[in-house]
Amino acid sequence: MQHELRSNAECSVTAHLLIPGFVFTGLTAHGRTEKPAGAWTPEQTVDFMLQRLEAGDFYILCPDNDVPRALDEKRILWAAGDIVENRPPLSRWHPDYARAFAAFVNAGLRS
Repeated sequence: MQHELRSNAECSVTAHLLIPGFVFTGLTAHGRTEKPAGAWTPEQTVDFMLQRLEAGDFYILCPDNDVPRALDEKRILWAAGDIVENRPPLSRWHPDYARAFAAFVNAGLRS
């Protein structure tokens, strides 16, 4: 969609991909009333998204207080490998792949 929209010179609509981090909402509260320290508020998430839209980003990888960006990036790369290597979805949590995922993450985060 983004490609099609940007190919039309007269179009003023854009498309972007927001990948939110841990956002504390009614859907993620699971009975909690206090926002966990690792989570962002919806307002923080929207503010970040608007900044990145203004910067012209297509992929908006929104941070949180729980996981550093480098780990988010490694998780995304591993998930793409799930598709390419025909591993089960979310294989990082699968017992047959947990060690390989840990090694993959640790190798990349040390350098």
